[in-house]
Amino acid sequence: MVTPVDDNDTATAAVGAVSNAAAAAAAVAVEATSESGAAVAPAADVATAATAGAATVASSTTTDAVVPAAVSNEDATDNSNNTKVCRFLISNLQGARGYAKNDFRIDLLQSKHGLYDIAETVFDIMDKEKLTNDMIYSHLWDMTFNKKVYKNGWRRQTMPDSGEWTQPASETDIDEGEPRLFSGLNTPLEKGQKGKFGGESASFEYVLESITDMSAAQKDKTYPHVSKVANQISTKVEDDWLTPSQKSQCIKLQEMWGKFYSGNNSWKRAKRSPDRAFTRAKPSAPQWGDELQIMGLLINADCKFKKCWTNIMQYAFVDRTESACSMRWYQLKKEDYRLKWYGKGKSAAEKISLAKRLAKSTMKVQLERKPKRERHPYANADEAVLREYAERDLAYENGY
Repeated sequence: MVTPVDDNDTATAAVGAVSNAAAAAAAVAVEATSESGAAVAPAADVATAATAGAATVASSTTTDAVVPAAVSNEDATDNSNNTKVCRFLISNLQGARGYAKNDFRIDLLQSKHGLYDIAETVFDIMDKEKLTNDMIYSHLWDMTFNKKVYKNGWRRQTMPDSGEWTQPASETDIDEGEPRLFSGLNTPLEKGQKGKFGGESASFEYVLESITDMSAAQKDKTYPHVSKVANQISTKVEDDWLTPSQKSQCIKLQEMWGKFYSGNNSWKRAKRSPDRAFTRAKPSAPQWGDELQIMGLLINADCKFKKCWTNIMQYAFVDRTESACSMRWYQLKKEDYRLKWYGKGKSAAEKISLAKRLAKSTMKVQLERKPKRERHPYANADEAVLREYAERDLAYENGY
């Protein structure tokens, strides 16, 4: 469970903890066991820990949250010279009940945690934010990181909490028994590496923002450590959600995609030609996907198409023309069976803010894509006869 931290409450609680610990230290030090079965330190140690914890808690911000530790503070400092803190940004978190109002940052230890800990922590966040009732094992899910896909749910424990599994972990399995520790990944962690989580229970995107040596302040934290990221996107239909540099890049990409779609940069089946398999053709626009959700949110917020195109959609949909988006916009307005679900239960302001958040995420993906002339469908075929078709088609096109 993710527990929000409040300055006033936590400072008061910390002072109380010091007093209680001091009183306990006067008694005979005994060891106890908590409800979860974890060992509790002797009272004298508790007093010392509580004193240190009070100073740390009192300085925390109201946006911080703490997830029950998979790694204790003592464990985290066993190898303090080599311990590094990995900070991941979690964005576009969606559960069965909709999107989270905020993004989140999760701090993990490079030597102790793995990709599974990211997923497990996010499910704790969703439970606290009331985004889902599902558990991490309720449905199958995939987790992509640095272009490698891991899959959960294809093997099971023989008995709950037994630590024994029905089969050994494959190269793509990820679960409690194979958490894909950061220290064991094929590619070392680097700032900027990103991934996605997808399944029936939840979806989110994540990126590694930083890898830093553990500071003195961080040694007093419990890991995984979660903090909320304030939502800085306004609820107005304006272009205040992107930088001038991003605007310029999007405009250039619009021009590049326009030239790509107007040229013969794809292939189509040849008709009535025994010597040809394919001929050059203009590319077809991709199927509508995430764009519909952004459009639907704006439509349900009673926004006008022209203003939405000018300030939001043209930067998020750089591979779409204004006329194509206009046609799909007004077609979507007639599809009530689809439209009614976009932003259900949210106010108009919340719908606009969410649409801009999703547009920003889409734009970042688009900035990494460039139009590329498509290869012949048979260029890499295994059958020699198909490769011969490709060679003839290319020779004809080059000669023509």
